[in-house]
Amino acid sequence: MVEFIIRESQNATSFESEYAEQCGWRGNFVRINLKAVAEGRITAEELADAFIASVVEVTKADLTAWRSEWAEIEHIVAELYPTLDGYKEDSDAISALLLEGKYVMHHSQQYNKHYAPHYRIVSREQYEKLKDRLK
Repeated sequence: MVEFIIRESQNATSFESEYAEQCGWRGNFVRINLKAVAEGRITAEELADAFIASVVEVTKADLTAWRSEWAEIEHIVAELYPTLDGYKEDSDAISALLLEGKYVMHHSQQYNKHYAPHYRIVSREQYEKLKDRLK
């Protein structure tokens, strides 16, 4: 994992402007830009540790509660964006994953075509340990 972060942070040709950005339902997660590693604000090891610790935290989460929250999110998205391109396919894929007890997906091809994101997602708890160096 550390090697991937180092390689990606060194090979990226552009980064988003912010080092950290709140994301996720209810702001429970933070997107840490690899720019922070490239510029030496945090080490690849620190980011990898925060990422792995976050995965452990998430796997302990109640999947039933997440399914319920996801149904609420889908309802809101369907109301606000009824013609959202790819919504039906994405919704079906997410539902299938949840039935298997999984909840992690990668970006769509459309997203990757328009953006070049270089980040890792960490829990709010893990971000708190790094935030002073990400301002």
